[in-house]
Amino acid sequence: MPQPRMNFTSIRKKEKVTDLVLVQIKESIMRGELVPGDRLPGASDLAGKLGVGISSVREAVKMLESMGAVESRQGEGTFICDACHEGAANAFEIQLMLLPRTAEHLVQFREMFETAYTHLAMRAAAPEDLEKVEAVVLGQEAKAEGQPPGASTTAQDEMDFHRSVLHCTHNPYVIKIGEVSLKLLFDVLQDRLAPLSIACAARDHREILEALRAKDPGRLDRVFKRSFPNWFARLRNGGGRRGGV
Repeated sequence: MPQPRMNFTSIRKKEKVTDLVLVQIKESIMRGELVPGDRLPGASDLAGKLGVGISSVREAVKMLESMGAVESRQGEGTFICDACHEGAANAFEIQLMLLPRTAEHLVQFREMFETAYTHLAMRAAAPEDLEKVEAVVLGQEAKAEGQPPGASTTAQDEMDFHRSVLHCTHNPYVIKIGEVSLKLLFDVLQDRLAPLSIACAARDHREILEALRAKDPGRLDRVFKRSFPNWFARLRNGGGRRGGV
């Protein structure tokens, strides 16, 4: 297999050598010199190009593998992943988790991001995508009918719906950011908000679905205009349940 052309430069700075190796590989990916499916040079070859020890290269490659950026194949070498693997540690998710945050910041982020990607989903969704969204909504409507009045929805019910809309965008950047963000939002907020009835959730999800079907942005905005103030109200009413985020 021919080796991709990579403009690696010798590393002279001695502190945090492993981090510097990571930076070189990352920049090679950013420049398109390494693309999904490419094989990395062997550890000794890469160490020679960078002017570092083999142990630093091996440690850097292990870190990339833990992040899901590369995969090692027995007897073949180490390759840039051609799919988005979660890996043992999702670096983006960890970075979001470590940000200074309050529950209100997360609700504000959800309002901005969810509104944007749902409008994109409206433009990009194929009929089969909307069928998948409807299957989720029908399941929630059936669940609402089988529960006593006022029964609360679950974080998983909400996640299932919003993930189905997210995937209607067919945009890998939006989907990746959205998957991580939705998980963080619902993991953190589910015990900070006052309960939401499953009947109300199913109603809102049905209205969003029908707006997507009709490709009616005004109708969609009316749903959001009604629902997001309720999120902030739920935050105020439920904020004492487990304290601040």
